[in-house]
Amino acid sequence: MNEKDEAELHRLANLLSQINDKTELTKHEKEALKKAALALSVCFVHGHRKEIEDIYHNLDEQLTAEQKQYLRSLGLK
Repeated sequence: MNEKDEAELHRLANLLSQINDKTELTKHEKEALKKAALALSVCFVHGHRKEIEDIYHNLDEQLTAEQKQYLRSLGLK
């Protein structure tokens, strides 16, 4: 992991920690937040920051017909 990735991971982890500290979360919400932080850390450590950023920047895009077909083939609507 390079210095930029490490700095971004620390920034995001600090934000997740602030969310945890500032909001009243249920046991299940705290569990989800911890798992999200762990998943983020694992992705960064294994060099997947670019993929995460690409997915993040395309979250609001409409799916193509091909993508929709694939999701339907998996049983998803």
